[in-house]
Amino acid sequence: MSKIDRFLAKPMEVTIGGENYMIKPFTVKEISILTRMSSKDDEVKAKAMEEAIFKVMQQIDSEVTKEQVEEISMEYLEDIINVIAKVNGTEIDPAKAKLLEELRK
Repeated sequence: MSKIDRFLAKPMEVTIGGENYMIKPFTVKEISILTRMSSKDDEVKAKAMEEAIFKVMQQIDSEVTKEQVEEISMEYLEDIINVIAKVNGTEIDPAKAKLLEELRK
């Protein structure tokens, strides 16, 4: 075990759509996704969120395609976004929480 091993991403058990999965947090490799998710530009933020969702879905099924991810039902959006926030130690900002609440209605 090297000294850096303790800093490596470790999977966390999460629930999406009532099913449990082991999802690893994003790493330095995905830092641009996380920074763009905080953008004030809604288009940049939306594209980053799409990438983040794709990264999570790749961990669930390594053969998933972007086309399949684009077809994921909005009913799972809140679970997936909460998983992204949870495993990466970030919180969903109030605007995103409000958007999710509106989408659910």
